Amino acid sequence: MKKKTIFILSVITSLIAILINYDFIYTKSVTISSISMFNITLILSLITFLFINRKNKLNELTLSKKILVWLFTIFMIVGEIVTTTGNFLYLFKGLYLLLTIIKVFGFYYLFTYLFKLLDYMLNRNCKCKPKKNSLITKYLELLDKYPFRTSFITILVFFAIYIIAFYPIVLSPDPSHQIKMYFNVHTKYIDWVIQRDASVNMTNHHPIFHTYLLGFCISIGRHLLNDNFGLFLYTFIQTLVFSSVLAYTIKFLKKNEIEVKYSFLVLLAYCLIPMYGFFTVAAVKDTFYTSFMILFVLWIYDFIKNYKNEKVSIKNYIFLFFIILLLTLFRQNGKHIVILTIPFMFFFSKPNRIRLTSVFVLFLISSWCFSNLLIPALGISDGSIREALSVPFQQTARLVKYHEDIIEEKDKEIIDKILTYKSLAKRYDPYLADPVKNKFNKYTTKEDLSKYFKVWFKYLLKEPACYINATLNNTYGYFYPNATNWYFYYKFDSRITKDNLVDYHYNNLGLMRDSLTVYGFMYAYIPVLGLLSSIGYGLFAVLTMVSYAIDKKKYKYIIVLVPLITSILVCFVGPANTYFRYAMPYLFVLPVLKVLFNKEMRAK
Repeated sequence: MKKKTIFILSVITSLIAILINYDFIYTKSVTISSISMFNITLILSLITFLFINRKNKLNELTLSKKILVWLFTIFMIVGEIVTTTGNFLYLFKGLYLLLTIIKVFGFYYLFTYLFKLLDYMLNRNCKCKPKKNSLITKYLELLDKYPFRTSFITILVFFAIYIIAFYPIVLSPDPSHQIKMYFNVHTKYIDWVIQRDASVNMTNHHPIFHTYLLGFCISIGRHLLNDNFGLFLYTFIQTLVFSSVLAYTIKFLKKNEIEVKYSFLVLLAYCLIPMYGFFTVAAVKDTFYTSFMILFVLWIYDFIKNYKNEKVSIKNYIFLFFIILLLTLFRQNGKHIVILTIPFMFFFSKPNRIRLTSVFVLFLISSWCFSNLLIPALGISDGSIREALSVPFQQTARLVKYHEDIIEEKDKEIIDKILTYKSLAKRYDPYLADPVKNKFNKYTTKEDLSKYFKVWFKYLLKEPACYINATLNNTYGYFYPNATNWYFYYKFDSRITKDNLVDYHYNNLGLMRDSLTVYGFMYAYIPVLGLLSSIGYGLFAVLTMVSYAIDKKKYKYIIVLVPLITSILVCFVGPANTYFRYAMPYLFVLPVLKVLFNKEMRAK
């Protein structure tokens, strides 16, 4: 009787934790947060647990899952309070504290039950089978026999809808500025750096490889037909690469003896999750970067699974070299992913150490030559160091906005020399570091930075809560699944049409574009299915895979997750909160990786 009472109370507190938001206290009005996609998913999962728990004895949680239960509880509570109030210290005040205590118990029991449910589900086999001689059966036979060809054509058919609607391409601010730089037009980026060559208005703020690809396609199109066709050439190349990589994942599943029904589910995710389609037609560098990230992760998976005691072929190492090189060419932080991942592979496989080291050294030399020889030779200016300082700059800006009275005059002068103190408080945006960074003094010396960091550290000791709040406000979307923001690009960007630089325009299929856009926004709010587009859920999924690898004593598979974990850490030091394209490298690989991990964790 006592156990039953505790169980009933645990379910009630779980529902309170989900349904009652801190906004109930903050705005002094009744606010129910249950309309969020993630909260509805939690409720549905809890109901499923209650149904299954009545008829089955579920396993107790392992230590690693118990740790995750507490971690996810903290993520949910901290994320909610920061979203509501902007200040985590509210957790310890009056009625907030009372609700916090309830939520701690509620989320603890909730995630405990959900992990039990997950264990139960993963230990069961899906017995659903399509009817014989049905269209689905015939399609699955084709997919099983020709995994790459069938999936590639299927993906192209679905992506063609976006390509037709948004012909020739979807430009956003970043690629528009890149195109302007390609044609040597003055942009804000050149104002942020010390110009290497006064006649060259290009910087390496955005990877120049991607900048040249965009511009080169326009130049070809202008020569063959028109500018719009040139932009479409870029879309065409990007679509071929992205679709080929996604199709390769289906072939990779077949190679790893995954049942075709699971491959079909992954393929459905690629075709029906609108973010895949939208980023096919978006001119951002992240689509190419994500493609090569997927290949890198699958290469590591194959290496970890099959080559601990065997040598990888030279051909495969050449493939690896080009993957990691392209990662770096399409995004600056690709180098960090590679540098943090390769050492784990080095220690894992003794027979491959010499070849891995050779590839790694060749990669470092190539990257160095590109950055220190080629870029200077072209007169292209380096990017600003400010891009790596979002976290401390946001902390300083928040300090100035809310605690200016404690800052000494001499310290204000040091800050002013770097960030223009007078307008710093007004420029502070809790969710975006760009307004603060935009006034960074490009003539800042190493000595100036050294003095600044001494001031920064001084006030870290005086106002640590302020610094924590600054970072939480700029990052909570990466660990809090209820955070929603922007998901994809769809608007027409007119920057490059000014002064007739590029003749860029959409077609007249406005209704088709609007329909896809509505679908894109709606998808993120569909319970359960919308999880695949949730940034915060992505972290939950990665940590859960780490937990299962630990529980099954298959520690080697954690190495496969290192690029994803590193990508998540990069988001935490980035300039923008809940920014989907920053999360693409780990979100877009999750469908195939979940299926692979499911098979490995089941295997004895």
